Amino acid sequence: MKHQLLIALPAALLAASAFAGQYDQPYSIIATEYKLAADPLERKVTVNRVDDVNSRNNESVVGPGKHSVVVDLPPRKGFSLGTQKIFDLETKPCTRYFVVAKLENQVTQDWTPAVKYEEEIKECSARFLKGGKT
Repeated sequence: MKHQLLIALPAALLAASAFAGQYDQPYSIIATEYKLAADPLERKVTVNRVDDVNSRNNESVVGPGKHSVVVDLPPRKGFSLGTQKIFDLETKPCTRYFVVAKLENQVTQDWTPAVKYEEEIKECSARFLKGGKT
């Protein structure tokens, strides 16, 4: 009986961890900036993948830490093809990152992915950081 319990306990723990969701621990969100920019060299991107996992609705929920982010810039006026860039992003717990494209100029397709701003995810902070971020 004791031997069966020792075998069943790890299996039960493994099954419980399989049901743990991405919101059951501190998390970060990498998202598309939806507001129109006043800067003519700033464009909206599509968050395509993070760590080789496809994004849903232009955002990805990830754990804190370093991530490889793939973003797409749709074709602009005068260009028939969109472009794609990969960049690394170190995320902090309970933080949402809004990603944009910073154009080198309006004549070429040269651009750099950038985080326009970040904001606290208050429900995450209240739950996991005990009183919010400082």
